[in-house]
Amino acid sequence: MEGVALTGTIDKKLRFLRRIPQGPMTNTYDWGLRSLQDDPNSTSWGRQNVFDVYTTSDIKGLDGTVYSTW
Repeated sequence: MEGVALTGTIDKKLRFLRRIPQGPMTNTYDWGLRSLQDDPNSTSWGRQNVFDVYTTSDIKGLDGTVYSTW
């Protein structure tokens, strides 16, 4: 991942994921997606830019919370 140089900065690059990896909890490439325009608690993606990805797994962590809420 080489990144893209930011204009007006010295030695700073903007980096992007070119593909989303396989999820460690679900062993699939199905991730929940969220954009800036979506409600923070939304479980559906509004098809705008992707801001966040989260697992769709229902597995709970040691503290009892579902991983998808982390």
